[in-house]
Order: sequence, then C-alpha cells, then structure tokens
Amino acid sequence: MAEIRTPAAPREVGLYCPVADDWAGLRDIRLRSIANFPLGFFESFAAALALTETDWRARGARNTEPTSFQVVARTPGEQWVGTMAAFVSSGAPSYQPGELPVGGPARANLVGVWVDPTYRGRTGVAAQLLRAVRTWVIDEQHLDLVYLHVHESNHRAIRFYEKNGARPTGEYIADPRRSSERHVEMVMAAAC
Repeated sequence: MAEIRTPAAPREVGLYCPVADDWAGLRDIRLRSIANFPLGFFESFAAALALTETDWRARGARNTEPTSFQVVARTPGEQWVGTMAAFVSSGAPSYQPGELPVGGPARANLVGVWVDPTYRGRTGVAAQLLRAVRTWVIDEQHLDLVYLHVHESNHRAIRFYEKNGARPTGEYIADPRRSSERHVEMVMAAAC
C-alpha cells in the first residue's frame, strides 16, 4: 500500500533582523546549520566553534551596515529556525578570507541560507526569508538581481531557487575546503 503524505501546513514564524546583542543566537544557528549540512558553507564547524563572543558580536554588528542584511525566522517561543543573509559587493565576491573582490558593478549576494529540517518543505519558512531578502535588495539597495552560490550536490536547495526564478549563470567557484567540488552560481530577479 502506498504511503499517503499530507503536505505540511505553514508554520507560524516571525522574521527578525539580529544585531550584536543577539550574538548567542547567531552562534547557535550558524553551528546548527554547519552541523546539519557542512557542504553548504565555506566555514567549517571547527572554525565557527572557535569564534569568540567578540567575533559573534562583530557578525551581528554587520547587520546594521547599509550593505549587509540578515534575517532569521523565529517561532512564537523565539527558537531560531531559519536564516538568510545578503551583502552587496563590487563585482563577484571572494569568499576567501583576506582576498579582495575582482571589482565591477554592485551586486547583491545571497549567503548563509539554512532552515531547520523540521521547518523545511511546504512550511513557507524559506519563502518568507527569501521575500525579506528580495525586498531589502530592491528597497534598500536598488538592485534588480540576487546572485548566490549553491553546492552542486544540494539538489533540494537548487530546486527551491529554481522554483523562485533562479537560473545558473554558467559560472562556479571551487569549494575552498574540497577542491574537487564546486558551488554553482545562480541568479534571480530581485522582484518576485
């Protein structure tokens, strides 16, 4: 007999933009995200775990800068269950510490994407986070496109981005920790 699955109902979450004082929440969700899907992040779990409170506060402080944005999804009990961030670079960004971008026109880059496995699928959490990022790109940055890099084996994320209008650009970057693997560059319109 075939299993019958009922689609997940939308889950109630609120969106919140963390700041420096939210350093513990930023640390927790980053560690959970890397532990859950290490291929999706350029930062290792060990490197993230080694960061100090001062480091995490600095990451939170970035969210008050005009060219940086992070949004988290929180449950009514204030558990952080999803996050997306974006930043503006001049041309394609370098994800290598200390390496400067190549330069070029301003572009918005989607990074740090993760949703708790129990909130994935048809719950609407990822879509809410993406709408918030797209709104920031249009309203605050006055840009038309959002670029992202996604690990080539992360088929679920690739399908989500494609469903939201993203298409591969034909470019990719090598994974900084696993040189035989790559992250495919995709681009989508900022307007939904």
